Amino acid sequence: MSTTMTGSRRGETGAQLPLLQPNASLNRPTIKPHPSPKFSTMYIPRLQLLSTVFVSMVVGCLLSSIFISVNREPVVNFTNGNFLHRVRQEDDVLASCADAGLIRNKEKPIGKVHWFLGGPDPEVRVESLPTPRSIHDFPKNWDWRNYSGTGLSLTTTVMNQMLPRPCGSCWAFATVSSLSDRIRIAHYKKHGYAGPEIVLSPQVLLDCGMRSFGSCSGGDPRYAHKWIYENGIVDVTCNPYIASHPSWFAVGESCEATQCRTCTSDGVCRVLKNATKYYISEFGTLNATTPEEFELEAMNEIYHRGPIVASMYSHSEEYVNYRGGYILRDSKKYPGTTHVVSLVGWGTTEEGVKYWIVRNSDGMNWGESGFFYAERGTNIYNIESHGAWAVPIVQ
Repeated sequence: MSTTMTGSRRGETGAQLPLLQPNASLNRPTIKPHPSPKFSTMYIPRLQLLSTVFVSMVVGCLLSSIFISVNREPVVNFTNGNFLHRVRQEDDVLASCADAGLIRNKEKPIGKVHWFLGGPDPEVRVESLPTPRSIHDFPKNWDWRNYSGTGLSLTTTVMNQMLPRPCGSCWAFATVSSLSDRIRIAHYKKHGYAGPEIVLSPQVLLDCGMRSFGSCSGGDPRYAHKWIYENGIVDVTCNPYIASHPSWFAVGESCEATQCRTCTSDGVCRVLKNATKYYISEFGTLNATTPEEFELEAMNEIYHRGPIVASMYSHSEEYVNYRGGYILRDSKKYPGTTHVVSLVGWGTTEEGVKYWIVRNSDGMNWGESGFFYAERGTNIYNIESHGAWAVPIVQ
């Protein structure tokens, strides 16, 4: 999924000016218009007062802005002995994912542009998938929400990046949603039943990815996969989504080691060191350089191992106003990608129109229960530009 992000700030405690109120005890003479073009000396005190007030207001606003941007008040405190986690509230941003690669590097192959961060694709490949000859090697319809037409859903819950506040974290949601699906799918293939739903925490990626591979201003699923490969990740019951840019301050600890925590009713929180973490054995990106290659590679990954991450342009009128029940078809050309989603399957209508089944991260009330259908094989909204995947380790 691809997509892009001001609002109220908390902790605004900048300088405040005293209210100016009339003093009834002062017996001021009534000032009549002066017939002379010269200023009356009686206006000077008022002009001085107004000038002082104006300067004070300007200085106060500047000081307030500096204070807010440099020293925001903590929203949540986590204490564990001498261990302190301070979550600082950042500025509001629109609920979308900015893309640093927008309209850049046009000379590069289509499959290698528009990722949020530059640089080579990080990847660890262990096992090769079968090489399909064409898309006709796959079923005409494949939907992990209805595995092989059995009615069994092997996808996980649709989440909402918009709550409790706007945050450009689509990259994190697409990453953990597709990986959570793959855990469920791999468990089913290994044990013959789906097991309990495990939903990985997008907040962990915000916590530990800030200033590295992602934040509420956008992020890169490739490097999120790399981080999970190196550190593991906990589920949402360990670290619920708070939709903000937290900054972690710890004594002798790292964000990686403090992903999971629990709190008491009096607000004291402690880190759970032995929480279950989920790891991946390999990760990578699609090698496609054309929409046709992307279609074939994406179908191969989705069919054998589960949903993948994809990016797209999200500012078209048709997409913004999508309500579900139909396939998005748009022949217009758009610049780059601005949003990240996950592809969970595909289909073909009786009329022969091919489409992707795409999960968004705006909750169940968006689109068609959180999903939408986008024409397949035409690179609509640049959704067939590039994709990323990871393989979970399932016990």
